[in-house]
Amino acid sequence: MQAQGIPADTITYNAAISACGKGGQWQWALQLMEHMQAQGIPSNTITYNAAISACEKGGQWKRALQLMDDMQAQGIPANTITYSAAISACEKGGQW
Repeated sequence: MQAQGIPADTITYNAAISACGKGGQWQWALQLMEHMQAQGIPSNTITYNAAISACEKGGQWKRALQLMDDMQAQGIPANTITYSAAISACEKGGQW
């Protein structure tokens, strides 16, 4: 992103993480989230929702729940979208 002159901030990372999820690339979504944190760019509820949704689409229910734990540990509030994506991840993983 930075090479293209687009400033890397929470919004741009959220968009990229969401795009990865929609493309079925949950691994890339999580790597972007790690890179975001390494760069000191703050994550928010939308960041985690996008990552949890990416895990849900990839059948990664354990990772989705781990992300929810991470949210809580960082004091980032969950919302209806967060819970819906996590429940869907568990359902798709047969953990209903």
